[in-house]
Amino acid sequence: MASHKVCAEDPSRQEPAAPGLGSSLASARAGLHASLAPAGEIGCRVVNMRDSLRLFRYICKEGYCYVRWRLGNAAKSLLPGRKPIDDARLAFFGRYILHLACLKRIKGVTCRLSEYDASTEGAGCQALQMMRTMAFARAFGVRFLHTPFELIAHSDRPMHEWVAAWESLFNLGAGEIPCKAEARGVMNLTFYVEEFHACLGNPKRIERLNDSFKAMLPEFQRKYYFNKSPRTTKVLTVAAHIRRNDVSTQEYSYMYTSTAKILEVANAVKSILNAHGVPLSLRFYGQGNIEDFPELSGMDAEFFFNTDPIWTMQELVEIDVLIVAKSYFSIYAGLISDGIKIFEPEPGRWPHLTNLDAWLPCRDDGSIDQAAFERALFPLLQARQDPAIREAGVSGANASIQ
Repeated sequence: MASHKVCAEDPSRQEPAAPGLGSSLASARAGLHASLAPAGEIGCRVVNMRDSLRLFRYICKEGYCYVRWRLGNAAKSLLPGRKPIDDARLAFFGRYILHLACLKRIKGVTCRLSEYDASTEGAGCQALQMMRTMAFARAFGVRFLHTPFELIAHSDRPMHEWVAAWESLFNLGAGEIPCKAEARGVMNLTFYVEEFHACLGNPKRIERLNDSFKAMLPEFQRKYYFNKSPRTTKVLTVAAHIRRNDVSTQEYSYMYTSTAKILEVANAVKSILNAHGVPLSLRFYGQGNIEDFPELSGMDAEFFFNTDPIWTMQELVEIDVLIVAKSYFSIYAGLISDGIKIFEPEPGRWPHLTNLDAWLPCRDDGSIDQAAFERALFPLLQARQDPAIREAGVSGANASIQ
């Protein structure tokens, strides 16, 4: 789990001093209102008995886990050779309770994965973690302070070169306040937001968080193109990202999509484009060898397997119609891309994707909604005919980020 390390510039100089300890729950909520929400907005105020019980259960359940965690770490500190366990979720809970009680205000957030989490999570996942933290900061009126990547899984070069390459590619720190090692009031927020939803006390706060993420997508795109420019191709590009190696029908099967289904989706897209006389180039990206995909043999397509991951990410971002894998790698590419994204919906996972523009779910048989695809296709074709339309999406990036 991510380490709860306070690291940021001290933002207290630009924030009002925290009031004393509130003597009631109303006072505590007022304190959260003051610092976790913009002026005139509700912080964690619950609106009905169900939300009150939800918040109460969250505090009781996490409180029990938090006490066990702190006692366990205290015991480990007395034993030689035993290291304390980092748990970002429980560290957040402790800070949240102090904040709710107006004892220690949360004045900013950063995103820094623990060594263990960073060693198991790839670049796409870590980028999305940071993007969620930035969206949280924007939604609830707190500062985001940027901590560069320190360790990313699946490296194919020395780690310092690997993290520097991804940092330069994503540019999520462009225009952000850098995170420093010592300060007060700054929380490390790196875990997935599901546990955090309960403490907001109101489903509308979850909607605000999702809306904030969606609203920030153009900003994330501008950051990505801060040191590069969009590319265009002579024909419309269609590509599928195929996730293998770490997933299979036996291991992590919920993240596995069969080659046959991917092929059905690709054929559905080709059928629509052919019906409209749109020339296309079909490509497949992923891990493995072409021999591992007999279903793709004989296809008029280009295959890019086991290629440089950073080059692959850049390619996926520029694809016009991207068939997204159940992978944060291609989900990130889809979020930055201004093309059409086709994804496989799954209950409880990727819920925010269904509300995004140009993200189209495929059906169980690999078919897609033709009318929805055509509605997304025609603006894309218009932008391809007039490059100025696409350039307008990232024009002024330097001015808006610097």
